[in-house]
Amino acid sequence: MMKTVQDKSVVIPLRMPVELVDKLDKATRLLGYRSRNQLMRATLESSLDEMTGARIIEVKEMSVGEAARRIDGYLSKNPGVHYVSELSEKLGIELSVAFSAEKKLREEGAVRVRKH
Repeated sequence: MMKTVQDKSVVIPLRMPVELVDKLDKATRLLGYRSRNQLMRATLESSLDEMTGARIIEVKEMSVGEAARRIDGYLSKNPGVHYVSELSEKLGIELSVAFSAEKKLREEGAVRVRKH
């Protein structure tokens, strides 16, 4: 049963491993929070905002060859520097297939990896 405090917040019992509490205490000090609870609220709110703002990406099942053709077509129309993860998301290609397709295109000389 949850207890309400001043009708503005709810007390939630939470059990954590000692190692996690140690990390929490260290982060609380290093980041300048007044308390564990303040850090936990900020971290939880940030994580929830990130998760609920995440998009669902539909991934199509395809071969490495088909993925390579789609990536090559996209790059022909959109020259420049692109990350494999970006291409995977834009084209709906499963990430490991997109990396395999990038490797295939690289081996064929159709794309090159840009070093930073």
